[in-house]
Amino acid sequence: MRDVLESVVEEVRSGRRAVLATVIRASGSTPRAAGAKMMVAADGSTVGTIGGGAFEAMVTADAREILAGSAASSAVRRYTFTEKGEDALGMACGGTAEVFLERLGPGERLIIFGAGHVGLALARLAATVGFHPELVDDRAEACESARRTGVGLVHRCDAEYRDGVPEIDPSCCVAVVTRCHSTDVLALRGLVAVPSRYLGLIGSRRKKEAIFAQLRETGAATEPQLERIRCPIGLPLGGDTPEEIAVSIVAELLQLRHS
Repeated sequence: MRDVLESVVEEVRSGRRAVLATVIRASGSTPRAAGAKMMVAADGSTVGTIGGGAFEAMVTADAREILAGSAASSAVRRYTFTEKGEDALGMACGGTAEVFLERLGPGERLIIFGAGHVGLALARLAATVGFHPELVDDRAEACESARRTGVGLVHRCDAEYRDGVPEIDPSCCVAVVTRCHSTDVLALRGLVAVPSRYLGLIGSRRKKEAIFAQLRETGAATEPQLERIRCPIGLPLGGDTPEEIAVSIVAELLQLRHS
């Protein structure tokens, strides 16, 4: 059990989310007794075991659903070790287990590329509705200014947007709102092939066409990858100030969260 709890602490301290799965009730023939624990990380890897096989696979799938934000932050799930039934695992053991799934760590990660006016406004607003913002920029002065606001983690990357970029996991939301066309392309180049829950790009439809053409021509992105990018980013609410743009982006993120 110690290795499971230590792994949970390590994930949380690193700013990542994880689910702690604990068997809270077991009756009949089950692989593990009440108290067995397993950690499910954001990438689907696990530490510890609550029984293995189809049971553990289903618990892991349910935990990843919670990590993705498409389920409540905690839940009790019932699993039946029979071949038939609504919650059956297709097994003949005949027992029943209830598992408490608890999501731990920061809120949904929102990685914001660009620590300028829009990026800071977005980080401030997103934090008020449960997102955990992380700002990424290659400019030392922009990063220092962002750190002074205290709105979230700040990562200074290199000029090519390769080194210093935080790890993106499949549950992350990503917004590209850098200072210009060229830095948007640099950021997107490293993002399009990485699974994420949301990937948005600031700009007009004309800008979208130009950036997408550049990514195609350089072989940086395939058509399916480009189709993932939401551009123009945010819901079409109108307004062009940093704060109004932030509202439109957060509104789209909330729509995704509650869909």
